[in-house]
Amino acid sequence: MTHPLLRGSWLVRHAFALTIFVTMIGLGIWQLDRLAQRRAANAERLAVLDQNPATLAGDADAARPLLGRRVRVSGIYLNGQSTLLRGQPSGDGVEGVHLLTPLRISGSNVAVIVDRGWLPTEQARPAARAAFAVDREVTVEGLALPGQSRPATPLAGMDLPMPGETRIDAWLRVDIGKMQAQVDAPLLPIYIELLPAADGPRLPQPTDPRLLGDGSHLSYALQWFAFALILAIVYAALMRQERHRG
Repeated sequence: MTHPLLRGSWLVRHAFALTIFVTMIGLGIWQLDRLAQRRAANAERLAVLDQNPATLAGDADAARPLLGRRVRVSGIYLNGQSTLLRGQPSGDGVEGVHLLTPLRISGSNVAVIVDRGWLPTEQARPAARAAFAVDREVTVEGLALPGQSRPATPLAGMDLPMPGETRIDAWLRVDIGKMQAQVDAPLLPIYIELLPAADGPRLPQPTDPRLLGDGSHLSYALQWFAFALILAIVYAALMRQERHRG
């Protein structure tokens, strides 16, 4: 006589439960793999931050190889051509913007967009952010990052001026190609994300690139393993119940 748990209907259930169990275990292992990748990327980023900064000059061809590196550049801020990068929360989750200001590089007529850091929303108006203008020559350090263009999808937001205006004051992304039309100096094809000042937090408040987390990969992995364990326990209980019934 065939064992009740080896009949056709139960064989289908066994196959289905095993498929779900293996899938959950696989998803948990995948999240652990992503955690390892995240930690490796964090270590690589910290190693870049510990390097001596490269000097950025007004040469586009020389600037491109510096992408992802720590750079230093001197120049004069073009304060009147500052714009905003909107939808940028602070490290504490407070909504705000980032202040973007072109910096005319010393010894050239070329400029580079500098992301100077976070401002609260109430200080985003042109009259309020005038308080953050710097009129002297400065030397800044930051990470050289690539410009961002609009994704080729109709769902992606577009950078457009407000009704009645011809100039875009708040951007969704650092689109250097489009920003060039609003800056009266040739722009480098990269922009700089300032590093935090050594004298502590101040406005604008640059993002601290050393605050790197592991993300949610470990918690997701534990959840998938827990789901797999629950499935195994529940299914074992069902089989035991069926065996006693038989």
